[in-house]
Amino acid sequence: MAMSIYFRHSVAFLGLLGLSFLSFRLFGQDRFNADSIKALVGQLSSDSEKVKAYIDMASVIYCEDSASKILIAKEAKKLAESIKWRKGIYNSNRKLGQIYFDCLKNYPKAFEAFEENVVLAKKYNDTLNEAIALETIAKEYKISNQPQKSLEYFNAALAIHPGADMQMGILGDMGVVYSSIADYSDALTALNTSLAILDSITRSKTTGDPQDTLQRAGLLLDIGDIHLAMLNPDKAFENYDKAHDIGLAIGELDFQIKSLTGIGKTYRLKNDFQSAINNYENALKLCHQSNQFRDEVKVLNELANTYLDTWVFPKALAFADSSRRLAEDQSYIDLLSKTYTTLGNIYIRQNKYDLAIPYLQKALSISQKTNVLEDEKDAWFALSGAYDHSGDYAKALDAFRNYITIKDSVNTLAKANEFLRKDLENDFKQQQFADSVRNASIYNKNIERQRTITYTGFAGLVLVLLLAFFVYRNYNIQRKYNELLSREKKSHLAHIEAQSNVLSDIAHIQAHQVRGPVATILGLVQLFNYDDPTDPVNKEVMEGLGSVTEKLDTVVKEVILKENRLRYGKDQ
Repeated sequence: MAMSIYFRHSVAFLGLLGLSFLSFRLFGQDRFNADSIKALVGQLSSDSEKVKAYIDMASVIYCEDSASKILIAKEAKKLAESIKWRKGIYNSNRKLGQIYFDCLKNYPKAFEAFEENVVLAKKYNDTLNEAIALETIAKEYKISNQPQKSLEYFNAALAIHPGADMQMGILGDMGVVYSSIADYSDALTALNTSLAILDSITRSKTTGDPQDTLQRAGLLLDIGDIHLAMLNPDKAFENYDKAHDIGLAIGELDFQIKSLTGIGKTYRLKNDFQSAINNYENALKLCHQSNQFRDEVKVLNELANTYLDTWVFPKALAFADSSRRLAEDQSYIDLLSKTYTTLGNIYIRQNKYDLAIPYLQKALSISQKTNVLEDEKDAWFALSGAYDHSGDYAKALDAFRNYITIKDSVNTLAKANEFLRKDLENDFKQQQFADSVRNASIYNKNIERQRTITYTGFAGLVLVLLLAFFVYRNYNIQRKYNELLSREKKSHLAHIEAQSNVLSDIAHIQAHQVRGPVATILGLVQLFNYDDPTDPVNKEVMEGLGSVTEKLDTVVKEVILKENRLRYGKDQ
């Protein structure tokens, strides 16, 4: 019944929010929008539900109304802080960071919001949310084409040792970042490790997970791209072909398009241009079926370059121009740099340098804005050739120098990341060594503790046996003398009375002087700290045992002395 009421209330509330949102989008009154949201959210009884509602509404407001998005997200954070709900604070900071990053392009404020989550998580030793916050920052640096910062935060997230799922995702992203700076060795290591973790996760599940299948296909495509960049077409083909099989099995056109494009690249690298064209054309058909415009831009550009390799300039120019127009229509600025470079290379091959240079300059400008070093490097190299053939040798030399500078910087980044990876591996090995030393120390301590317990128990047992021996021996003596007294009672009454007095003394000693030390010994044994043999109390216990044993020895000697007097009539 309660669940039914809650469900109806939630549906009604969401309906109100939806209607309100549509209305304030139509009217375009920013202040009215924020106030309306606050009024509607205020109808909820639970503060945590209010925080969630604020965050949801901040998500659906368009970037054109960034002021309202920020205001609503701040309301969520303010409320979450007032009720000290950490999850709400984490989500509010994350939403604020996304708004600053995606809508306002205010990257310092965005990272400031994300870093607040790192600080908060560290304060409460919340390693999971600390890893999530670090991963979020790393991804945003990846999007903004700052590979070094991205890798720095990814490595920081890995150092916390998050769960296997998160490790897999982080390593996959790191592989893409390493690839972007041409650090193919580390990229391949990261991606293969991610794939191995995915295999381990998949084996541990009793039923198949579609998400695991999608992630596997994505990793295979990325690994194929790395092998292609490393000029290993056969290895690249192997991974692309596996991804293609997965795409066919699950009916996912996106994976089929990307894998066919990758296979086309492997054939082009092996100079099998017709096979490359066949695969590109198949990929192009799937793009048309699914309206995958981004992939279509890439495939058209690949076709243009393949026809350029075969000197079929009309087709090369037609495909390159189709790629350019589609990218411009869809505002795919990040893809235009490659297409403009392709157009420039086509015109260079046709000796039309006056047409090539403007396209290459556009490609250079875009790649510098998007901070894609590989695209900038290719644009500088093509420009150098265009200026050289057009007789502008000073610009040709300057362009070539810029090409060399970027090429060296890419290699330097790759080398720096190799050192970083080795340093992290060394830290991990040192941590393993420290753990083994600590475990060995614990093992030795346990052995020493067990040895001390054994020795102490043995000593206590010897003392108890010794006491039992004396008690039993004295008992036998008393019994024998009692028999002797019985036989000689009439003739030796006086002597027997004396003996009786001696025996009474011995019995008194046994009952009082022996019993006390025995009780003391038993009590001291109970005080011994077996869990920590180095406990200062143990020293006092052992000293007490020694003192009591000496007293017991004195008592035993006194008993023996009396026995001798009884038996021989003098001291022995």
